[in-house]
Amino acid sequence: MRFRPGQSEVAAYRGGLLAVPAVPGAGKTTVLSWLAARLISEGLPRGGKILVVTVMNSAVANFTRKIGDWLEKRDLPRGSGFEVRTLHSLALQIIRQRPDAALLRDDFLILDGGYRERLVEDIVNRWIEGNRQRWQGVLKISDSHPRLAQTLEGWRLRTLDLGREMISRYKGQGLSPREAAERVGEDNFFAWTVEFYRSYQERLDQLGMIDFDDLLLRAWRLVEGDAELARRLCAGWPYIFEDEAQDSNPLQQALLLKLAEDHGNLVRVGDSNQAIMGTFTDSDPGLFRDFTRGPGVTALPMLQSNRSSPDIIDLANGLVRWSCQEHPVPACRRALEPNYIEPVAADDPFPNPSSPGYTLAVRSFADYQEEVREVSGHALGYVRRNPDKTVAILAPTNQLVADFRQVLTELEAPIYEICQYPAERRKTLDDLLAILAYLANPGDNQKLVGALSRLLPGLDEVAPVRGYLETVPVEELLYAEAAWPQSLREYDLWLEVQEELEGIKSWLGALHLPPANLVLLIAGDLGLQQQELALAQKIAVDIRQWQTINPNWRLPQVAEEVSRLTTSFLAAANVFFDRWGYSPEPGVINLVTAHRAKGLEWDTVYVVSVTSNDYPGLAADKIRAEFGWLPEEMVNPVAVAKAEMEGKDTGTAIAAAREELLCERLRLLYVAITRAKVNLLLTWSKKGKYGRLRPALALTELERLMKEKGGGPYSQ
Repeated sequence: MRFRPGQSEVAAYRGGLLAVPAVPGAGKTTVLSWLAARLISEGLPRGGKILVVTVMNSAVANFTRKIGDWLEKRDLPRGSGFEVRTLHSLALQIIRQRPDAALLRDDFLILDGGYRERLVEDIVNRWIEGNRQRWQGVLKISDSHPRLAQTLEGWRLRTLDLGREMISRYKGQGLSPREAAERVGEDNFFAWTVEFYRSYQERLDQLGMIDFDDLLLRAWRLVEGDAELARRLCAGWPYIFEDEAQDSNPLQQALLLKLAEDHGNLVRVGDSNQAIMGTFTDSDPGLFRDFTRGPGVTALPMLQSNRSSPDIIDLANGLVRWSCQEHPVPACRRALEPNYIEPVAADDPFPNPSSPGYTLAVRSFADYQEEVREVSGHALGYVRRNPDKTVAILAPTNQLVADFRQVLTELEAPIYEICQYPAERRKTLDDLLAILAYLANPGDNQKLVGALSRLLPGLDEVAPVRGYLETVPVEELLYAEAAWPQSLREYDLWLEVQEELEGIKSWLGALHLPPANLVLLIAGDLGLQQQELALAQKIAVDIRQWQTINPNWRLPQVAEEVSRLTTSFLAAANVFFDRWGYSPEPGVINLVTAHRAKGLEWDTVYVVSVTSNDYPGLAADKIRAEFGWLPEEMVNPVAVAKAEMEGKDTGTAIAAAREELLCERLRLLYVAITRAKVNLLLTWSKKGKYGRLRPALALTELERLMKEKGGGPYSQ
């Protein structure tokens, strides 16, 4: 394989602590995969494997496939000598070695994300009901204010966020509820969240479960406290590679350093300029920066990239240069590292793309409705003219993605939404939900029609057939075929309805089965395969666990619980589907938030709503983490609670949190820009749903850079 400068040095790695700062499109996955295959082919210690730790399940699939390809080219088995794991699956593997030492039973259960969300919400809501005066008394609003109800709902949602973040914070620092309570000195946000934490942990203990935060904490404690286990794990993984190291949190870094302690062979690859997860996780981009400059660490940057055109590279580098040297907020001058992207050599077999003109531009609109409408129309026109090109619209929020989806659907545009739970991943769950809801209430016509509508999507369009199904008693529909009117036979769909009714009758005849077995029977009858079947099996496994905890539950309670945990099962569906990876389809408009776009690329990218609200650049800009109905000294509840826990000044903490958000949004804009290969349009509107808007501070600088290049109207 021909390597570029930067890649060749990494590919020659033999051992030791290595940091690889890699710019967007530098080919880090390819190089790490080649390196893993090379080390395997040269021979690993007996029984040893290379461990690759990454963030997303899709990345697990990508690494597994690429390492397998390189091994195959060396005439080695595709699956030999390595394993690729997400951080949580790694932690689980470690705990499985010694569950007793981790103070767990052999059959311990893991509380998944969806169930955790529901549990925290229930605890916080109950706390609010029992502490109404404490909770509402901090707000700057009277009981007679016309916006009281709206404000209280907003404050309830902010309190949920506070609870979720602080519970993870306590676990990340290894604090038990008792230890956290010992730090409480007065009634404040910190004290509230300690009460949430105590109730949450008590509930987990009652259920005999642990959550994902517990996995990492207990795995780290296990290797810290069990020297023999730590040595055995080190010997089993003589080389450790960490992908997306800029998103590490302190506990993750400590765990990986411990696992590499004996042999010292740790390769960490990341890009501090793409550290955009701090808003959602406990990640700290400073950790990778400090590691890169640490004692005994070799730093080998990979700066050449063939993803984008020279024009887009110049724009991204211009943003970095301005941020580091001229940003008016001193803290933001540290937001981006001065790692400037370099185009590949002219004779590279995979050169940078180019275009006949300057295809970068900024455009403003009178209001956000016009922005959504005009950008949608432009994107549709582009894919019709260029059906062989890939396209994406990157929005800052899920709500704006939904607005674009609605307009593009009305335009009958080909779209694919890269969201938390895409439609095709919902289908199996929605089908099973509808079928279980009916089987739990077999006399309910509406639920029967709901199930049939999932099995026969065309049913809603044939009003006479649907009307008959909605009004005739269920017993007659299922068991009195002779009473069916002849007129229904005029509809082609009626034959399909009869077939599906026969299937439903067979499921009714199987109601004596345990609910988990019934789900698997239905899955088999529906012909589910691969990801869909894996999801059905996951539901069945969870049902068995629920019935262990609640032995009196029958199908109605089980069906209700499946419905409540939709989010949890959709998250599981993401895991199964992500194993197959994602490749953008030409001629289709991809809709995605800027956060979810990380790691992806398209020929043409529209970055929309680049306003001071969504990409704040000054302390005076709107900060979403702050709640305006709170006093100034409490305006950011999470920052205040963290400061109270650590005995720090809350005003300083609020200011620091504000600056960190400005830095993260600057990095987010950098990520959005570097998704584009050739064409890039940045847009903003002068008026939003709730008032006037201004362009983001960074956007004005990007527009200036474009004008220096002589960019004209965007017409590609």
